[in-house]
Amino acid sequence: MTETFSNWTEYDAWLIQHYEEFAMTKVDEIDGKVVVEYMPKAEWEKQERAAGRM
Repeated sequence: MTETFSNWTEYDAWLIQHYEEFAMTKVDEIDGKVVVEYMPKAEWEKQERAAGRM
């Protein structure tokens, strides 16, 4: 999933609300906007275990 935020403060507020639910897989700043790729934490943990990183 991807979400775009107007600024870092908006992203930080969203992250605080959703930290327990989602794992951030990529964070970029593009043209002054914060673009985040993320997935459910359970899915991320399963993927990391399968890759032998957990």
